[in-house]
Amino acid sequence: MREQIEKLMADQDYRKVIFIVLENPYIEKKALAEQSNINMEKLESILKKLLEEMVLLELASQADSSVESRVPKKIYLVNPEMETEIRSLFS
Repeated sequence: MREQIEKLMADQDYRKVIFIVLENPYIEKKALAEQSNINMEKLESILKKLLEEMVLLELASQADSSVESRVPKKIYLVNPEMETEIRSLFS
């Protein structure tokens, strides 16, 4: 599992996304895009790969305003089972 994570983190964009989510659990995709400065198309691709590998988890949350309440917002967090291992790779 560690090798798989290290391989993904060799790419700076993947590393940046993982770090941002690690430091900001339950971050929304829009905020993640803003903080990472990665275009949405590439971010979608990175998130898809990280979700497939179970490095990140995607959750649905209630929207903040009643106008958007029918469309749940997606939030991301690092898989708690991998968090310690991932943190060790950043130190």
